[in-house]
Amino acid sequence: MSETDVWDFYMSLSDRDREHLTAAQRDVAAICDLRQEVNSGGFDSYFRYWGGNTANRALSSLDRVLGNEWAELLREAMLLLGPEYPTDVDDRETALDAGALGAPLDALDVRFYDLEATTDADRLLKEHLARGETAAT
Repeated sequence: MSETDVWDFYMSLSDRDREHLTAAQRDVAAICDLRQEVNSGGFDSYFRYWGGNTANRALSSLDRVLGNEWAELLREAMLLLGPEYPTDVDDRETALDAGALGAPLDALDVRFYDLEATTDADRLLKEHLARGETAAT
């Protein structure tokens, strides 16, 4: 796996149950959910659809894997939906539609894109996968 491209790994998960993945693989999958969805449609899209289902997992691993700036950004975005992050997609959609969150989410999107541009996230995720494999053997 350590020689596998992060996005090839991620795409291989499309029809697999993530429950049987290693901790490092679940970390990477959750962070890839974040990156894929925010890059596709911003934080609104991430929270509104299935990608946001793994936000808590992404948050718990971002600091270790990509750095504190990434974790703080996701934490701020999640807090826009309330003090308790809604794990149910319908509850997230309701929170998004109820608040005037367009401008705050847009500002977070810009910060996210800046982090994407200045971080070699693919390399860091690949290294995290490799460390997880080493720990498992």
